[in-house]
Amino acid sequence: MSSVYGRLPVSGHYLRKRLRYASFARRLAAFALVLLVAAMVIYRLGAIAPQALIGLLLLVAGVASVALLISVVGLIRVWYRGVDGGRTAMSACFLSLVALFPFALVTYLAFINPRANAAYTEALAPDGVAAAAVTQPPTGWRSFFAAPAAPEQPSIVSGRRYVAEAPRVFQTARMVVEDSGWQIGEIVVGDPSLPAPPEPAEGDLGISGLTGIPIPTPRDSIDLEAAADPYAVPESDQYRIEAVARDLLFGLPSDMVIRIAADDGDTYVDMQSMSRSTGIDLGENRRIIEGFLADLDTAMAGLETIAAGE
Repeated sequence: MSSVYGRLPVSGHYLRKRLRYASFARRLAAFALVLLVAAMVIYRLGAIAPQALIGLLLLVAGVASVALLISVVGLIRVWYRGVDGGRTAMSACFLSLVALFPFALVTYLAFINPRANAAYTEALAPDGVAAAAVTQPPTGWRSFFAAPAAPEQPSIVSGRRYVAEAPRVFQTARMVVEDSGWQIGEIVVGDPSLPAPPEPAEGDLGISGLTGIPIPTPRDSIDLEAAADPYAVPESDQYRIEAVARDLLFGLPSDMVIRIAADDGDTYVDMQSMSRSTGIDLGENRRIIEGFLADLDTAMAGLETIAAGE
């Protein structure tokens, strides 16, 4: 009697090898990503010093690089040898790339931006910097391979000229500063470089002829106006706004000076921004100036705007 199993089709299966370190790489990549976010949050809260932050970021880069290397080797084995565990290796590769993306972005910004910590418009730029800025850097794909500029050649941005009175431009610029969340330090009215008027001699009121007597203003109204607007200033043809801006990621401060001056019936706006705690700004100060001037153009859209560099 023949066996019943003899009439069944021949079948079987084989055991596929599995990647050993794919899960370990995924855990490493996840740890690096969590550590990166935690380091940024803790630094923004002021709990660690910049040196400790640099150490944590180097640790994140090292852990994420190891995870990426293990995952790439695993994916190669999956592709050529059919080893099981490709999904785990793929997720580890993705997480490690996410953790390494900020470092790649910082490297790119350091390569394409000048090695400086300041940016200016033409009028506020030092003489040597303004002269060096006449030569335009290469654009397009050539800029990627060009050497970065020297430390004494920061970014130069075109200022703005508006067909409007200086007080109106000042109020608009101040509104843009406040909407940007920057901290206003001081507002100076007039040209501080001009000498103060001489004091009259003893017994001399400093005036001659007839003059009008101003109506006294009640003290209560002055106090109310000052409380409602602590930066209220009289109208003038020149203003200077000093403010502090902070970047979104680490909150590093940049000291800014915005100068507004009347010029032949128009109003000219120039600006400078300088990082306080870093020697290389990765183009942050240039982006601050360009963003402020773009917002100021939008706010002044009802008036004619002329780029100062044109």
